[in-house]
Amino acid sequence: MKMQGFKRLGVLYLAAAVGVIVAQFEYHDSDTFDQIETLIRAVTPDNCFIMPKMKLYLPEDSVSHLPEIKEVNINPIFPNRTALHHLHNMAHSRAFFFSYILQSRFKRPALNASESTSEYDPGFMYYFLSTVADVAANPKINSSALYFQPNMAYSSSYKGFFNKTMPLFAPRAFRMDDYNDPVHLERLSTLNFFQVEDLGAIMPTGQRSHNYTLEDYRINEWYYSWLPHTNKRQDGLTTYQVKIRYANNTNETYVFHGPNAPDENPGPVKFTRPYFDCGRSDKWSLPAITPFADLYPRHTQFRHIEYPTLTGISVMEMDFDRIDINQCPKGEGNEGPNRFADTAKCKKDTTECEPLDGYGYRRGGYQCR
Repeated sequence: MKMQGFKRLGVLYLAAAVGVIVAQFEYHDSDTFDQIETLIRAVTPDNCFIMPKMKLYLPEDSVSHLPEIKEVNINPIFPNRTALHHLHNMAHSRAFFFSYILQSRFKRPALNASESTSEYDPGFMYYFLSTVADVAANPKINSSALYFQPNMAYSSSYKGFFNKTMPLFAPRAFRMDDYNDPVHLERLSTLNFFQVEDLGAIMPTGQRSHNYTLEDYRINEWYYSWLPHTNKRQDGLTTYQVKIRYANNTNETYVFHGPNAPDENPGPVKFTRPYFDCGRSDKWSLPAITPFADLYPRHTQFRHIEYPTLTGISVMEMDFDRIDINQCPKGEGNEGPNRFADTAKCKKDTTECEPLDGYGYRRGGYQCR
């Protein structure tokens, strides 16, 4: 009898323990946050090369409240979206800048200036330094790149030759994590360590998976957002004016072609789905893409056959895990699309959910009031 009593007691204790453990993990039902977390954890730097292409992207609505330039002066900007707006504006400014300097070679020098003062194309090193400056000056931007279409990057050393181009040219700088550097005894990342490389420096044949213009690259959805592009009209792209006043009190108004205007559809900047930057920074990133223009082909001495064309794109990226999510139910200010909507644990009958900024991609970025 005593043995049977001990057995019953043991069975009851085991059942109670199992019940507590099961209840602990079944208290919260699986929601969309868990679904996105499963997708993120499934991809690692070791297995991303063999993962299907669809596994390297997150759903489009996993980032909500994307900046829209048409609504800047209409709708308020939430505090947790200021970094995304800065990402948008940086990409937009790069498009204006490179469109201008690539086309300003046609600008005549100022009065009484020698021929040597004419403005030529920037050297290739300037592109690399420019991408580094974009990342170094913006702590929340982790990558900056310029991707040229095939045979549309001209060297500044070729001033009188026709069709002397680089097959591919794509300078890219991204922020590296230097916490494990031997010189950092405290093992703290300085956020000031950058890796710069030309992603177009590949063999002419046999490296299709390294060619950012081909689908074999797999993570180049940003490239196809604007490119490839061809144009056979002189008025095919939007024009802008720059008014310059020189030190010798001479004025000049220069007209150049650039990205789409804010009132056009689509606007000047596009966002694509967050993706895993496989083989490069090995992080989940959100890119902002805008094109820059040039006159193509060059050096023909016949301006009427040189058409304004989108010759490349500027891509700015920030880490996905630094972008706040909104877990509150859909409503005013959170109309969607939002993959994480209504995943908060607030009691809807007695409290109201209010999102908080600065939490990034993790649960709990809200308060119940």
